[in-house]
Amino acid sequence: MESQMFAEESGVHIPQPPQSQAAVSKFHFFNSKGKIRPNRSPRISPCSPKSIQYAKYEKFYFVAPGGRIKLSTHSTTVSFQFSVQWYSNIPSYNPKFLNISASDSQPSIVDVFFVNSRVTAETRASAITIPLDEDYDRADQIKNLRSVLIFDGPNENATCLGSAYQLLYSNRQWVSTGKFLTIVQLKPLSYTSGSQLLIQDFETTKEINEYQGVGGPGILPIVMDASKQASAFSTYSPYGFAYDCLLNITGTGTLDVYYGGITESKSNLIASYSVSTAAPNLPQLLRGVVRTYVLTGGIATVNIKRYGYFCNHIDKNMNGFITSREYKTNLTLPYSQDSLYYYSKGLFNYTLNLQTVDLSQNKSLQLTITNNKTNVLNVVYNSSNPPMLNTVLSGVGNEMDVFYKADYDSKKGGFYIDFTATKVKASAAKTYGLLVIFAILWAPFF
Repeated sequence: MESQMFAEESGVHIPQPPQSQAAVSKFHFFNSKGKIRPNRSPRISPCSPKSIQYAKYEKFYFVAPGGRIKLSTHSTTVSFQFSVQWYSNIPSYNPKFLNISASDSQPSIVDVFFVNSRVTAETRASAITIPLDEDYDRADQIKNLRSVLIFDGPNENATCLGSAYQLLYSNRQWVSTGKFLTIVQLKPLSYTSGSQLLIQDFETTKEINEYQGVGGPGILPIVMDASKQASAFSTYSPYGFAYDCLLNITGTGTLDVYYGGITESKSNLIASYSVSTAAPNLPQLLRGVVRTYVLTGGIATVNIKRYGYFCNHIDKNMNGFITSREYKTNLTLPYSQDSLYYYSKGLFNYTLNLQTVDLSQNKSLQLTITNNKTNVLNVVYNSSNPPMLNTVLSGVGNEMDVFYKADYDSKKGGFYIDFTATKVKASAAKTYGLLVIFAILWAPFF
C-alpha cells in the first residue's frame, strides 16, 4: 500500500494495513520547494517523535497498526511528498543469539548492518549505540539507524523501545524489563555499516545515569555530568586495530578507564585520573576493543581523538604507559605483529619500565630508541631471553618503537610498559649516550 500527498498544513491519518499484512511502515519525506520553518517542523507519531528542520529524502520506520503524520509549515512555498509502505513481516537474517553475564568484562557487540539478534541476560540487558568513525556518507548512515528496532522481549511481538537512532541521541542506556532483548533491522535494508550496538548485563551498568556511545572523526569533546550519579561513554574498534588518544580532561571528578566494560572487581581497569591533576599524564594512547570511560563525583569535559596522532607525536614531557591491544581483555585477537611508534621533533630522554609481558609460544617483544634513524637502544625479549621486570631502560633520541610479535591466531596475554619522555638539550645527549651504551651491552643478561 502506498500513499502520496502534497500539503501546506494538514494532519493525515495513516490507514490500517490489510489484515494479511503486519503493521510495519516506512516513510519518505521530500522537501520540494524550500526549508521548513524551525517552529513548524513535521512530526511523526507514535514511532518517531522527531521534528525535521530540512530534508531532501528521509526514511522513518515503525511498528504500529496505524498512526498520524502532522505537517505544519504556515507557508505556501513549501510542499511535502510522502509514501507509506506496509511490509508483510519483519525480516529475519541468520539470527545471532547472545548470552551475557554480569561477570563479563568485555561487552558483546552487535553490528547493526544485517542485524537480527536475540539477547539473553543474566539479570537485564543494557544497550547503547556507538556510531561509525568514518566521515564518508556519515550523516546518511546515521539516519539509517532508524531502520534498526529494539524490542523489550524475546521476539518482535514484544514492546518496541525504539530505534538505534533514537538510542544514539538519548545519551542513555536502554534496559530491558526482563532478561530478553531483540534487535532487528527492517527492510528494505538501509546501509548502516560501521555502527554498533554495545550490549551488557545491566548489573554492571546500573550505577550509570548518562551513558553515551562515541565515535567519529576529529577531536571529540564529551561533556559528562556525574554530579549526582556516575556518567560514562564507550568507544569501539574492531579487533582493537584503532585506538583512542585521551587528549585532556577539564572540570572536576575522577575518570576511570576500562579496557572493556565496567567490572566490580576492576580487573580490567587500565587507568584512573583525578581530573584536576591529570595534565602531566596526558595525552595517553588507549588500546583494547571496547574502552569505557566512567566519571564519578563531578562535571567534566573529556577530549579524545580516534586514532592516536596526538599521542604518537611528542612535543612535551610525558608520563604514561604503553599496552598491547588485548592486554587485560582476555580476548584472542588475530594479528602477528602489534607495533607502536612515538616521534618527536627534538631530543627526548625516553625511559621504559616493563611491568609484565607474555612471551610464551614464540612471542617476542622488541624495544628500540633511535636518534635520526640510528639505534640508541635495541633489545629483543623472548622465552630464551626474558626481561628483568620493573627495570628501567633509557635512551636519548627522537623516536621510540615497540614491536610485539606472536603467532597470528594465538592467545596473547600482551604487555604493559610504564614510560616517560623528557625533553633534553642537544648538549646533554652525549652524557646520556654513556648510559644507553651500557643498557645495550647488558640487556641480554637482565
